[in-house]
Amino acid sequence: MKVLIAYRSRYGATELCARSLAEKINAETVLHDLRTPGRPSPMGFDVILIGGSIYGGKIQREVGSFCDQERERLLSKKVGLFICSFYDGERGVAELQASFPPWLSAHAFACELLGGKLSLGRLSVLDRLLVKAVVRPPRDISAIRTDAIVRMAQAVNALKP
Repeated sequence: MKVLIAYRSRYGATELCARSLAEKINAETVLHDLRTPGRPSPMGFDVILIGGSIYGGKIQREVGSFCDQERERLLSKKVGLFICSFYDGERGVAELQASFPPWLSAHAFACELLGGKLSLGRLSVLDRLLVKAVVRPPRDISAIRTDAIVRMAQAVNALKP
């Protein structure tokens, strides 16, 4: 079995989660940040995991573009979806559902909220001002949900090739 984790990371939290997820999958796994050119075709993979982080209530446009451009190929594969966000519960589920097209969410075998991480020093000046105005964090925050990462990896590992 061969797995592609296609993700978009802005400040590194989603990349951290994608790498952690890849380490827990018992199959050949390729990581690809969707901001870089030359992404691999889903046709060379049995399982496709797609994820990104939430900024301003939305997932990055590269994630949506990937889903739209690869629609037919994704519908012929086993697909899992994830987002990195500080929200959980109903609000987190609503963000997850709003992040991906309904046709893909209905097709997915797994959907997870992987939590988030905020490193104030890594933010752009504008993002730092916005975060401090809205959230007012006193320091860096790490709320990566390792249980959700493990759960998604177990769902992949349980699939038949």
